Amino acid sequence: MKLSAFVTIFLFETVTTLPYRVLGYYPFRKQLRFPAWSIALLVGISQLLQSSIYAWMSGTSLPQRAAEGVFAIVCFLIYMISIDADHWKTLFLYVFLFDFTVVLRGSAYFIEARLFYSPALVFDSPRSILINLLLLIVTIPFMVAFLARTKDLVFQTDAPALWHVIWLLPAFTTVIVMMYTADISPENVYQFRFFFSRVLLILGMFGVYQVLLHSLDVIRREAVTAEQATQQANLLALQRTQYSQLARHIEETRQARHDLAQHLRIINSYLNTGSEEALREYVAHYEQSLPPDTSRTWCKNYAVNTLIHYYYEESEKSGIDFTANLNLPADLPIGEPEFCSILGNLLENALLACRVVKDTAPFIRVLAKADGHRIILTVDNTCTEAPKTKDERFLSSRHEGYGLGTASVRAIAQKNNGSADFRYEEGMFYASVILNLSAKA
Repeated sequence: MKLSAFVTIFLFETVTTLPYRVLGYYPFRKQLRFPAWSIALLVGISQLLQSSIYAWMSGTSLPQRAAEGVFAIVCFLIYMISIDADHWKTLFLYVFLFDFTVVLRGSAYFIEARLFYSPALVFDSPRSILINLLLLIVTIPFMVAFLARTKDLVFQTDAPALWHVIWLLPAFTTVIVMMYTADISPENVYQFRFFFSRVLLILGMFGVYQVLLHSLDVIRREAVTAEQATQQANLLALQRTQYSQLARHIEETRQARHDLAQHLRIINSYLNTGSEEALREYVAHYEQSLPPDTSRTWCKNYAVNTLIHYYYEESEKSGIDFTANLNLPADLPIGEPEFCSILGNLLENALLACRVVKDTAPFIRVLAKADGHRIILTVDNTCTEAPKTKDERFLSSRHEGYGLGTASVRAIAQKNNGSADFRYEEGMFYASVILNLSAKA
C-alpha cells in the first residue's frame, strides 16, 4: 500500500471516530476519575492504534469492520472507567452517542454514493473525509446542547431499577438496524433503504429519549413536590404546637391576673403599715417565682417565625448556638409553603450536621432579607466533614441514595428564577439561596 493511501485511510478513520469519542466526555468534564491530560493521552493512543490498524487492514483481506468492533469495546471500557458517575446512567447516554455516530457516518456514505456513485467507489477518500467533517460541523452544536440537557435530567432522577434496564431499549434497536445495514458496499449504500433505516434509528431514539426525559422530569418534580408536602406538614404540626402553647399562655395569663390581685392586696397592706423591709423581701421573692419570658419574635411572617422558633429550641436542647437575623415582611413575595420548604430543609440539614460536631462549639447562623421582589437567604453552620457527593449531587446522611432536601431547594430556586449554592470549607458548610421573583412570568 502506498504511504499516501495509508495516510488518507488513517485520517478517514480518525475523523469519523475521534470527534464522537471526545464529545462523549464533554457532559462529564467535571466528573473525571483521572486528570484530563491522562484520559486524553489514553484516548489518543487508543485512537492512534485503531486508525493505524484500520489503515493497514485496508491493504489486506482482513475485515476492517471487525477491527472497528474490537476497538469500539476498548473505547467503551476506557469511557466507563474514566467517568466518575453512575454506570447505568452513563451507559444510557453512551448508547445515544453511539447511535449518533452510526447515523452520521451512514448519512455521509449515502450522500457520497448518491452524488458520486461508481461500482468501484470507496468511502475512505479525501472526499469522504470532507463530507464527514461537514456533517459533523453542522450537527455538533445540537448534539452538545442535547447531551448536556439530557445528562442533567438523567442524573437528577433517582430510579435505580429503571436505569438497570432502560438502556436495553435503544441498544436492541441499534443492533437490529446495524444487522440490516452492516454492508457498506456502493450498491447497498446507494439505496434509500440504507439511509432511511438509519434516519429512522435516530428519530426513534430521539422519540424514546424525549418521552423518557419527560417522564423523568415528572418523576423528579413529584419527588420535589413530595418533599415540599412533607415540609408543609411539619410546619402545620409546629403551628398546632405553637397554638397549643398560646392557648396555655392565655390560661396562665388569666390565672396570673387573678393572682396579681392577691399580691396587690398584700403589697398595699405592707405600704399601709410602713413595713418597707418586709415589702422588699416579698417583692424579691415574687420576682423569683415569675416564669421566664421565652416568647420571641424573629420576623413579621407567622409561618417563618414558627419555623425559626422550632429550630431555635431544638438547637438550644442540643447545645448549639443559634442566631437569626430576619428582615422579612408579614406577606412574603413568594408562597409560604415554598419558602418554608427551603428554610426548613436548610435548617434541618444544619441541625443534623451540628449535632455530630465534637471538637468545637457548634453554631447555626441564619440571615434572610427581602429586597423588593428578591429574597436572599443564607444558612451557615459548623460541619465535621464535607458532605458526600455523587454525580455532582449530595448523598443523604439518613438513608441510601441522594438527599431530597438540597434537590428540593435547587428546584424551588430555579422555579423562581434564582439560584442555590452549597459549599464546604474548613469545617463550615455554607448554603445560600437567591430568589429573583420580579423575573417570574
